[in-house]
Amino acid sequence: MSVRKLTASLLTALALLGGVASVEAQEHFPAADPFAFDPDFNWFEPVYDMDLADMKPSKRAPTGWFATYDRLNLYGSRPELNEPQIAGLSGTTNAQTKLDSGWGHRYEIGYMLPGEDKGWTFNWTSNDVHETYAVRRERLNRYNGGQVVGGSGTSDTFGAFGFETPPGTRNNEGYSYRFIDITDSLNFINYDSYELNKTWRMEPYHYGGILEPLVGLRWMRLNDHNYAEDFAITGLLPGDLGGAGDSVAEQLTTDEALTTNDMLGAQVGFRYTKAVNRFTYSSDFKCFFGGNYQCSTYDRTIERVIYDNPVTIGDPPIFIRYDQDSVRPTNTRNEEFFVGFDVRGEVGYQLTKMIQVRGGFQVIDIARGVWRGGTGSGGALGSGDNDQDYLMVGGTFGLSLNH
Repeated sequence: MSVRKLTASLLTALALLGGVASVEAQEHFPAADPFAFDPDFNWFEPVYDMDLADMKPSKRAPTGWFATYDRLNLYGSRPELNEPQIAGLSGTTNAQTKLDSGWGHRYEIGYMLPGEDKGWTFNWTSNDVHETYAVRRERLNRYNGGQVVGGSGTSDTFGAFGFETPPGTRNNEGYSYRFIDITDSLNFINYDSYELNKTWRMEPYHYGGILEPLVGLRWMRLNDHNYAEDFAITGLLPGDLGGAGDSVAEQLTTDEALTTNDMLGAQVGFRYTKAVNRFTYSSDFKCFFGGNYQCSTYDRTIERVIYDNPVTIGDPPIFIRYDQDSVRPTNTRNEEFFVGFDVRGEVGYQLTKMIQVRGGFQVIDIARGVWRGGTGSGGALGSGDNDQDYLMVGGTFGLSLNH
């Protein structure tokens, strides 16, 4: 056999072996590379009713990478606080059933292995409720003659006396008086949730519905802020806090408790979807449980603005100095068991081949194990129990992107 024929025979054998190896590799590794990036995303390619009608339910479900975003308007329940103990009166439980409006976001990103009907999803949800009650009180130097700040609000209020403007005492622009808003918290809480779920996609039912069981981990953080302010005008003896004779001080006392709930646990649930023409109906149900590691920090701050000659007829009060004290914060820790559920339902409309807009509702109920209100104090701040519930319910609106 000539050298040329031998070389040609060897090259042919190597080519055949390479083809067989490639076929075997595809049989053993049918999953696509999850990190492969396809730049040909036809996000705005139109979709027609006929195309959707001919598509099987399993083909309507997302495969590969998919992502969703929703804007949330969830109403949150108020804390159950014990009334502050004032003048020797015992505290009584004040159970609040009112819901206050809150706003938040929900992001979800997932990957479903093509051909294997299993994958992963990551979810981040946040919702903040900030409801307060405020009463406006006039300051001691309500009318201040020629010391009123002009429209720009940049001049020195007390420049005629050689003093700097104390924090919080500058005239309101366009008005000839000063005021202060005394604020108490009614429902002030920030909610964040992070989820990592393993999902499985079942075979479509007879009428096209698809069930996806899931199991995963869930970490939630609830930051509850409970605070109360008290404003009073107190007399000073000569030499007290730098005051002279006939001096008085405006005193603002703020008691606040910041309580953090770090909740780590497991969750199980499912997602059900059904596509009808351009519409997709979906629902999620998750049940979660675990341990809540709680910490509450109590703090008190006292701010004083001191004046001289406050009651002299015809003369404005003279600012002396600004003073601030604070009490060293105290921390209290606790642990509780929590349990709850998360359910939502949505209706989506297919705009383009890859973009879908949707709206729906969501309910998140942490049935027990939440600490709200903190430890309280002997002043105007009430305390809360370590084992409360927290309910959020409201509407959602967003879009989804399917590859």
